[in-house]
Amino acid sequence: MDSDSLQLWNVIGTWLASIGTVSAVVTSLWLANRQGRIHLGIVAGHRQLVTKGSKTVSDLCMIKIVNKGTRPAKITGIGWECGRFKKKIHLIQMFGTPDSDHIPKTLQEGEEGTFLIPFHLENTDEDWITSVPKALTQHSEHGIKSLKLCVSTSVGQSFKVKAEKGLKNRLSESLQA
Repeated sequence: MDSDSLQLWNVIGTWLASIGTVSAVVTSLWLANRQGRIHLGIVAGHRQLVTKGSKTVSDLCMIKIVNKGTRPAKITGIGWECGRFKKKIHLIQMFGTPDSDHIPKTLQEGEEGTFLIPFHLENTDEDWITSVPKALTQHSEHGIKSLKLCVSTSVGQSFKVKAEKGLKNRLSESLQA
């Protein structure tokens, strides 16, 4: 091996060591940044509730939130978003049924919260399934297609997920009826 090839291998070794160092620093910064954040799994969809001894099946909107991270998450608000840009509509969802969790809800690691919204409530003027689509599409030309669920936490993190296709279909059907 001559001195030129020895110098070349020396330079290659230095470059590989520096690439390894930079990638180790980037990885450690990424892990440190990720560790302080809340990680939630969120689903919003149409479900049917079957209860023992009842002949009726209740339609409802189910929102399930799972804490996938190691940090406790306190859910402080749930709402809906529809539309784009300046024509975006935001609605805050209230919960009050006995089967549903209530807000604020603290989720420890691996815990889940289930929030239920019945489509039809007794002794009310207008049902959720008819009032929400009307409010969401009032100023938005995109309609229910752009429907998203918004979840807020106590540390200022917000999460937005698209509603399931089944829920969007039910909301669209109630608009057309």
